[in-house]
Amino acid sequence: MVSTSQVPTQKDNFKGNDRILFGMIFGVLAFWLFAQTTLNIAPVMASELGIETNIMNIAVSITALFSGIFIVIFGNLADRWGRVRTVKLGFIFSIAGSLLVGLTPQGALAETVLIIGRILQGLSGAFIMPASLALVKAYWDGAERQRAISLWSMGSWGGSGFAALFGGLMAANIGWRWTFFGAVILSIIGLFMMRGTPESKAESQENQGLDWTGIITFMIMMVGFQIYATQGGNFGWTSPMTLGILAISIISTLIFIQMGKKNPNAYIDFKLF
Repeated sequence: MVSTSQVPTQKDNFKGNDRILFGMIFGVLAFWLFAQTTLNIAPVMASELGIETNIMNIAVSITALFSGIFIVIFGNLADRWGRVRTVKLGFIFSIAGSLLVGLTPQGALAETVLIIGRILQGLSGAFIMPASLALVKAYWDGAERQRAISLWSMGSWGGSGFAALFGGLMAANIGWRWTFFGAVILSIIGLFMMRGTPESKAESQENQGLDWTGIITFMIMMVGFQIYATQGGNFGWTSPMTLGILAISIISTLIFIQMGKKNPNAYIDFKLF
């Protein structure tokens, strides 16, 4: 995640400005436009697309699931790849995911297109949120940093309330699809406003590798428990499929914990507990 030593790769004396700051805030706000709003307009979407309620519930929750799983991973990778590059990738995922959801067709492909779009949207949040906050800490100092963090937080936490209102207005007056087209527009504007921002990376540390075993087992664990909790009743709580998913999730949890205790670069530092 964010290192205490911030080392921009270009223009060591670069100072952030409002254009860059609000560009990143637009990316955060675009995330809330689909992450929070979908919960409120889900019944309307399900009715128009002809999707069953249980599938729609998965579509609603899967964005937060993928965002939560990968936010630490992408925050760590942003320190190595470059935070500006990571934020821009988040914008691209946001645009692609929002377009897929906004253009989801009725019929047989509806469920597949919707789920893929929602996954991409979740990944976009995981790209943008940690990397943009790291850029704020890298390129703003003193009172300006406090102001930048306050504005970023307003976009993050205040954005959820605005998104709920915006989504309701769109669904009632224009159509729910325009909620996601609005997220596309915000993402394009934010991406454009980020142009020219110098790259920023954390100071590299020797022998610091990624815990791919931890990442993969954590992802399997979280997705498995999510499916078990939301779909177990539909599959049958004692059905072979449900019990198999539960077993895989438990095994992944045990591997995740055991391997994490042995790995000095573990995905989660168990010493914190």
